[in-house]
Amino acid sequence: MNSIKIKIINQLKDNYSFILYNDNKDASIIDPAESLPIIEYVNYNDLKIRDIFITHHHKDHTSGIEGIKKQFPEINIHSPSSHIKNTRFVLRNNDEIETQINSFKIISTPGHTLDHIIYLDNKNKILFCGDTLFRLGCGRIFEGTFDQMFSSLQKINNLDENLNIYCGHEYTINNLDFIENILNKKNLFTNVRQKVESDLKQNGKSIPFSLSDEKSYNLFLNQESNIGQLIKEELGLKNFDLFKYLREKKDNF
Repeated sequence: MNSIKIKIINQLKDNYSFILYNDNKDASIIDPAESLPIIEYVNYNDLKIRDIFITHHHKDHTSGIEGIKKQFPEINIHSPSSHIKNTRFVLRNNDEIETQINSFKIISTPGHTLDHIIYLDNKNKILFCGDTLFRLGCGRIFEGTFDQMFSSLQKINNLDENLNIYCGHEYTINNLDFIENILNKKNLFTNVRQKVESDLKQNGKSIPFSLSDEKSYNLFLNQESNIGQLIKEELGLKNFDLFKYLREKKDNF
């Protein structure tokens, strides 16, 4: 198995899709929203798409499947639901998938949608988390419950903190503005803002990001951090209650 490379592809307004490939030119795609920029990159680099992996059924994560399949009709499409068109393999919690590029462990993370899954590559220390976790935030709860989303985030919180995380949208500045505003504690996030703004200036995007960093300052993910302990004491809230309070406030931000 050759070393893995990851190309982040901008999609739609603020979506990200990902092309994983190796020295043998084998490629996998994660959450394609628009097929054209993916196919252009693949053709320019003479890659062969073998697999598509989908995190959940929303159209901004699946609408590129059809166009890719037309050019690469033999591809394997993996998703959490047979209702997602062209799915060949339906994935469930704890499934393990091996491709020509890498291996994924599947983790079910209901909340944003009921079918949501994330893709963990322990060997390469990478996680593709769709719309469950964002840098400094988390996904809106459309189909699941607060309890489900909280539990799903705790699954991520308990993973290897050396993971690099690739999420499905560029929401970081909005998430940072929200947490500074709602807590009225900009001083706690000064270093975070400097790092985020530096990433955006240098790379044009704020992903990937480390789970270790998120555990330090993402209060949706980890309420046991130093910042979390401070805010819980001030507001008189426990872990789940702080998560729910922030998620409800964020829905109207």
